[in-house]
Amino acid sequence: MSKSYLTGMLALGLVACTSGDAKDAPKGSDVAARRSAPAERSVASGTRVGAVLASGLSSRINKSGETLRASVSADVTDGRGRVVIPAGSTVTLTIDKLEPGSEQIRPEGRLWLVVNSVTVHGQTYPVTATLEPVPHHLQGRGITSDEALRIGAGTAIGAAAGQAIGKDTRSTVIGGAVGAIAGTAVAVRYAYRDVIVPAGTAIVFTLTQSLQVAAR
Repeated sequence: MSKSYLTGMLALGLVACTSGDAKDAPKGSDVAARRSAPAERSVASGTRVGAVLASGLSSRINKSGETLRASVSADVTDGRGRVVIPAGSTVTLTIDKLEPGSEQIRPEGRLWLVVNSVTVHGQTYPVTATLEPVPHHLQGRGITSDEALRIGAGTAIGAAAGQAIGKDTRSTVIGGAVGAIAGTAVAVRYAYRDVIVPAGTAIVFTLTQSLQVAAR
């Protein structure tokens, strides 16, 4: 067998081996992607998260659509005990409904907040959760201009009724007094009582979908 023939066979064998190794080995880009992809940790659906509101709110000042922020009050861990959401992480909420109450309409007022997201190590993640009732109290506004108008209307109606019935000034005065009492009663019944939530109020929400967070 000639020397040139042996050299050619050896070269073909090397090419075949190289080709087979290339097919078996993962692509360089895939390896780089795996190395660069951050590891993730997950919090399961049903996990309860406690937080504290950074600022207060009032139905007399705040409106629907405004954004609120809270701080996670304790570390939230996964099933293996690893911290996924550290204490101090920022929770963003939106005021969905915030309305004062009155004896006549919605005695307890309306307060409905929606949890939107949580920020962990500078990265924000959308959150789907249900919020437990937020502790709050009601605070009366007193007799505002609107209530004063109602009292005035009641006084005027009572005075007119007294004059029509008694046909004299004395009846008008009595009717006016009766009307004032009725107007005050109406004003008190319809007077607004604001929903107040102080800053630092503790809230709790429960995840309804699992949350994946990049591990540091």
